[in-house]
Amino acid sequence: MLVMATLPVVDWNDCLLRDLRTFRKERSAGVYAAIVMIDPFACWEDLADALKEAGIKGIINFPPASLIERSTTGTPIESGQEIELRRLEWFANLDFRVLFATDDISKTAMAERRIGSHLAGLVQMPEEALKFVIGDGVDLVSAGKRGAPVAKFALLSGTKPPARK
Repeated sequence: MLVMATLPVVDWNDCLLRDLRTFRKERSAGVYAAIVMIDPFACWEDLADALKEAGIKGIINFPPASLIERSTTGTPIESGQEIELRRLEWFANLDFRVLFATDDISKTAMAERRIGSHLAGLVQMPEEALKFVIGDGVDLVSAGKRGAPVAKFALLSGTKPPARK
């Protein structure tokens, strides 16, 4: 049996924890913290406490597991998406507002059902979005119809194409 383990090049969630230490509470309105929900090394209680301390009441699964955890054939691994949804439910149970990011619109009904009233919106994130440079913040643009039960957003217009070398 061959077992392979990989460590992240950048520990996204640890970077978030570090930045939360200096985050000014007065800037927290409307902020959603981007969290890698399939991080096997994260201490979720510490992360939730740090978010609350910073006054941040919203979270988003970013990047979504469906884009970063794939089989050798390129299809998303269902177990990663299940872990992600369980963690989103856990944050929702702590009264965090949740934005659900996905590349597969068919997954949105499941997120709506499981996260319920804490679901603040859905973010459509196609695979090509991973090629874009993301700065300190990303603006979302409306991608849904007014009056829809759950707000829908798109990511691509809030990013810039990578610089050519």
